[in-house]
Amino acid sequence: MSVELIIVAALAVGATFFVVVVATGLLINKVAEARRSKKRERLYQFYSGLFADLLLQPVLEGEDGETVRKQYESLLTEVKSGLAWSPPAQKLLHRQAIGSVLIDFSSDLSGESMDRLQYFFESFGFVQDEVALLKSRKWWLRAQAARDLGLLHAMSATERLTSLLEDSHPDVRNQAMQSLVKLLGVDSLRPILRKARNISRWTSLELSMIVKNFEEQAYPYLIEALSYPDQSVVLFAIEMLSETGFVAAVEPLMNVAESYPNIVVRAKATEALGRLGDQRAETLLHRLLKNPYPSLRASATRALERIGSPSSVPILSERMQTGPLAERLSAARALARSGERGMVRLRVAGEETDQTMRAIALHVLEEIEGVGA
Repeated sequence: MSVELIIVAALAVGATFFVVVVATGLLINKVAEARRSKKRERLYQFYSGLFADLLLQPVLEGEDGETVRKQYESLLTEVKSGLAWSPPAQKLLHRQAIGSVLIDFSSDLSGESMDRLQYFFESFGFVQDEVALLKSRKWWLRAQAARDLGLLHAMSATERLTSLLEDSHPDVRNQAMQSLVKLLGVDSLRPILRKARNISRWTSLELSMIVKNFEEQAYPYLIEALSYPDQSVVLFAIEMLSETGFVAAVEPLMNVAESYPNIVVRAKATEALGRLGDQRAETLLHRLLKNPYPSLRASATRALERIGSPSSVPILSERMQTGPLAERLSAARALARSGERGMVRLRVAGEETDQTMRAIALHVLEEIEGVGA
């Protein structure tokens, strides 16, 4: 037999042996993992029943907080004693089961039972464990820890969660935001909006749901956000102030529409004034109709269309006669919403010799008649 054949045979035997060893190792690992999984499930069921009883046991009423906490701690004596005598690996497994049980219970409890659960979570050192995970290099561990701290109402973690609002991963930032809302309520809007940068569409959606839940309580924080340096935050605040219909926001929005250093933001604030429908903004809108920036003129025209301003008829008539076609058409629509005086002006324009003017007026009159039909 040649040397080459001997080498090939040896390699084949070696490869077969390697495959057998790997397959055997995988099988052993699979069996071991199945056993660990069953053990974790048994422990979860055991501790679910145990802590359900502990959470429902009566405590003395009318006692001071320190006495109540001592009673809470006494309920844990037996469990902690058992853990203290357990080997490290077994202790870790039991602690993981206890932590999972307490977190799962958190969504169904309130009042004294929730206070007791929070104490249990703190007493076992789980709050410190979760806070430590907030520094993990793995974003999913940071996000999970942020979520769990919110579920357990861990007020001591507020500062760390606030710092996560600037995390590099969006899911971590979102979980930190949601947890701060649970911990601080409407006051969470200040740190959330202050630290927000380049708000994405998804974050904007999440934030809008939070703001709408707080209703009028959110107003001061949204007004404050109009002065924040990040333009995406300012745009978000403008949108929410107009959507929620806070008429007290008219004057702050007028300031933004008149003096903010970015034209896009000014145009957005101008449109928001129209959505609020407050006549206090009319004078400003009249000035903006003569602004050199087309986007501001267009926003002011749309705002007047929403408000329906009889006093704006003269200046809208002027805007209908000159400028780009889109602006002239928008001015005509605003006239149609300005009461009988505006409609009379449109009918007169419908008989003009200027073909463009006549076409614009007739087009809008046809729209109005169609709406009214």
